[in-house]
Amino acid sequence: MRQLRAGLWALAGLQIFVSAWQYLLPRAFYDHFPTVELDPPYNEHLVTDVGGLGLAISAVLVVAAVSLDLKVAAAALVGYLVYAGTHFVFHVTHFDGFSLVEALGVGTGLGIEVVLAALLLYLTRRLQQRRP
Repeated sequence: MRQLRAGLWALAGLQIFVSAWQYLLPRAFYDHFPTVELDPPYNEHLVTDVGGLGLAISAVLVVAAVSLDLKVAAAALVGYLVYAGTHFVFHVTHFDGFSLVEALGVGTGLGIEVVLAALLLYLTRRLQQRRP
């Protein structure tokens, strides 16, 4: 259970950091987050909406980490996997204009999030099977 809690906190912390930046300082996020300037022109509404959605995902991950309710953890991780998986697929299929280093950085960073969430979901399922 400690590994599950630590993993949920890790995902929540990362998501809170990026999402709060997007929501509270959207222009600074667009101008300074690596490779974002390679995306289409700045749109404050879009960046703050994405930040708000990321904060919502973070809130559910935090509830799961605090409660350690396995059903809540599974639901939080499935939701996070949908977000992280689609985000990963978009980026690895849109590397036009990226240097090799940028592409490897984005692909690896986003891929790690997907793998961690999948491993935590697997762990959650295993823990659920052990309970009567």
